[in-house]
Amino acid sequence: MQKFYTLLIFAFAAASLNAQITQPLQPTTGPGSNNLNYTGATLYDYGTNANADGFWLFEPTGPTPDSANVVVFIHGWGETNLKFYGAFIDRIVRAGNIVICPRYEKTVDTVYGTYTDSCARGIQLALEVLQTAGHVKPRLYNYFVLGHSMGGVLTANMSTLYNHYGLPKPLAAFSMEPGANITDLLLANYDGFPADVKYLIAIGHDDAIVDSTAGKILFYQTTAVPTSHKNLVCQYADSHGTPVITATHFEPCSITSNSLYDDGESNIVTLVSSGVPPDVVDFYCYWKLWDALYRCALSGTDCDIAFGDTYAQKYMGTWSDSTPITPLYVIPNGPTAVNVVKEANSVAIFPNPAGRGSFELSVMKTEGSPVLELFDVNGRQIMQQQIVANNTAIKHQLSPGMYFYQVQNTVDGVIAKGKLVVQ
Repeated sequence: MQKFYTLLIFAFAAASLNAQITQPLQPTTGPGSNNLNYTGATLYDYGTNANADGFWLFEPTGPTPDSANVVVFIHGWGETNLKFYGAFIDRIVRAGNIVICPRYEKTVDTVYGTYTDSCARGIQLALEVLQTAGHVKPRLYNYFVLGHSMGGVLTANMSTLYNHYGLPKPLAAFSMEPGANITDLLLANYDGFPADVKYLIAIGHDDAIVDSTAGKILFYQTTAVPTSHKNLVCQYADSHGTPVITATHFEPCSITSNSLYDDGESNIVTLVSSGVPPDVVDFYCYWKLWDALYRCALSGTDCDIAFGDTYAQKYMGTWSDSTPITPLYVIPNGPTAVNVVKEANSVAIFPNPAGRGSFELSVMKTEGSPVLELFDVNGRQIMQQQIVANNTAIKHQLSPGMYFYQVQNTVDGVIAKGKLVVQ
């Protein structure tokens, strides 16, 4: 009996100790901090209870600037009450940006094939309104796009099709926990995603709503963008202290006491969404990465926090007992993985789509011992083969589907990337 009580005392002591271990506070300076330049925001509501193609427009106040950069923030499926992104949107506005939130759906429907056009139309209409009297003048040469969930896929679509829709080319894009009906919303390919647009994709390790499929497809299909300014980032849960840190689908969602962002709309999605204040995942993951990405694209600062698998990029702060919080995981990982893709036209696969059994790989230059590496849609390497001739027959036993390849050599590093479809 005495042994039982001793164990019970130890259990209570351990629980008490764990309860005293708390999350870090928001940093006071730098990316992720609340060191903002403006005190408020003005809302122009063209979106509440509106048809698809509507939008919400936010402009900074206190003081009101003459002009401002433009940030497009795209909501997730069914999240037509912006209160669930209120804290995130509010800090982007109070940092001195005009924020456009396009509404691409009227109700919680499944007409996914219309969303890209509707999203673009909402942005177009907002830009037209900004040209009228009484609005902060938009600096369209400093234009950014980010979005969550289905909005994360639409972020990639708006960046790839910007010219098609007559929109500004973004300086940077951020797809947060992207997910969608892959057949209807993802583009056939993302080869047109501009090579000079800085791009981050972030996923939650425990995201049971959309998982990591769309995020990995966007990472591997944006073949024109070198990994010098493109990373796939994964955030992990950590239960060392309290409250525990989660890595679910709703991590970028956080509310604010400012009722400006609550339009009163309610549906099946908003009823199950997370209405919680910001926490360490906002401060050290989504807000930090967004701030660093924005500054890297705008002025070339904080690029080591946005990209490169650096300590600063992965750092998630420490618990109150100085234990590091589980860091972010970055793909590609390791400093040597930050390669600029060179000579993309010097490599070709044909036929593509390929039939079962084999395909031909053409490499114009075979110096530096080129190697073909093949990956599945989950990023797992499934084939590696040394290339010894300009035209090499690659035999395989691949199942029908989509794969991603890269060719690298010991002289230039990665010289080409692309996708391979097996029929």
